[in-house]
Amino acid sequence: MKNTFNQIAVSFTKINKTHIQFILMLLALVLLVLGAGAPEDIGGVGG
Repeated sequence: MKNTFNQIAVSFTKINKTHIQFILMLLALVLLVLGAGAPEDIGGVGG
């Protein structure tokens, strides 16, 4: 019983770490795309 619980806990932490890395990578990609497409606001009033 203890061995089974150990295996489940190890599997859960691995999956959780992978999901966190994937979410961070996706967030970085989205921020990169938004930053690359952001309009430059260098002009002035009414420019």
